[in-house]
Amino acid sequence: MIREQIIKEIETLAKGKKVENDNEIIFGKDKLLDSLNVLHILLFIEIHIGIKISTGELSIDNFNTVDKIVRYVKNKR
Repeated sequence: MIREQIIKEIETLAKGKKVENDNEIIFGKDKLLDSLNVLHILLFIEIHIGIKISTGELSIDNFNTVDKIVRYVKNKR
């Protein structure tokens, strides 16, 4: 369910583009989302999934693919 929620939010922000696979890099130039969308995804995780993200955990390595986001969320639960 977490995976589906995250993909739905990413695809909404991507304005019609689809997540092709869970290991696809989603942030950056010519990717699904831009740097402003990173903030939106972080807020989505905090507000809708209920996980507080500390500044020490704000690393692109934790959030640059769907798989990494889902693993991060599951590890925080």
